[in-house]
Amino acid sequence: MQGRVSRYRAKLNPKPRKRLEALVRRRSPQHWLVQRARIVLLSHQGRRICEICEALSVDHQVVRRWLKRYLKDGYDGLKDGHRAGRPASIEAEIWQKVATLVVQSPEQFGVPLARWSVRSLARFMKAKYGWQIGRSSISRFLRAMALKPHRVRYWLNPKDPDFDEKAARICKLYVAPPPKATVLSIDEKPGIQALRRLSRTRRLRPHRPTRVEFEYERKGTRNLFAAFNIKTGEVLVWVTPDRSQPYVLSFLDQLLRRYRRGPLILITDNISTRTGPAAKKWLAKHSRVSFVFTPKHGSWLNQVEIWFGILTRSALAHRSFGDVAHLARAIYAFARHWNDALARPFEWTYTGKVLRV
Repeated sequence: MQGRVSRYRAKLNPKPRKRLEALVRRRSPQHWLVQRARIVLLSHQGRRICEICEALSVDHQVVRRWLKRYLKDGYDGLKDGHRAGRPASIEAEIWQKVATLVVQSPEQFGVPLARWSVRSLARFMKAKYGWQIGRSSISRFLRAMALKPHRVRYWLNPKDPDFDEKAARICKLYVAPPPKATVLSIDEKPGIQALRRLSRTRRLRPHRPTRVEFEYERKGTRNLFAAFNIKTGEVLVWVTPDRSQPYVLSFLDQLLRRYRRGPLILITDNISTRTGPAAKKWLAKHSRVSFVFTPKHGSWLNQVEIWFGILTRSALAHRSFGDVAHLARAIYAFARHWNDALARPFEWTYTGKVLRV
């Protein structure tokens, strides 16, 4: 049999040969598709069927089948043909009912649940319609339909009628700040808790993460004012007992002493301590200062919020503080470290509608 010359022999032009070679080199295709491509390429190199069988450890019938398929249909002949598969054991009507149920609240059907689960869907279908459906079958159906009733995400519809215009103004300050002005993103982080762990933290070990004591004592809270310079990344912080109006005005005075020349643009939210009579009176005395307010429910536009997240992850999370003074020292220490070693302007990558206004 080894001396017989097969009529199934591939002779490839440069373009289909390069396509098959590229398929073999890639990592993503399935193994069976790569093996079929190799059969065709080895045949193109002049290998006989018995030699291809030996090189790829496959049966001669497999080699002949895919060479025949390639000679007939080309590249598409290497793919699996359509298979009818096992007949569906669950009727389409049942799946239509599941798809209808899962996008609605269970309470509409007298089920006292906040949202459906696979188990509750199976139980309801049996009790209501007498259909016995396995949980695994429902789970596969939901995955196929990309439906995830167990997942919940919060969202907020902006109610500010001028949201886009206000957001556009802030984004343009980030992308192209005025050359002679100082742009600061300011805000406060209230209610930072000083938590003292009841037992010491266990250090990191091979195959074991750091272990933090679960129980703690509350030692008070502090408020943090921060101003982030969008051009340099420098941050100015002040820890206070609260965020009342006198502290707000005092922090604004600190900013004036720190940045003595040129216009000062402050990006901030529009709470009462920024828009009230005391703030307006302070602005009237300092003509070089102007406020740019974020739209309602648009605090994510304030870059200092990004820095607050860095502070929490890097210096506050999972730590133990004996009192509020210890907490304040940790915040000031991280702010100094940031300004000395880490300070950088944030690259504003938001490319939504407001940037195209």
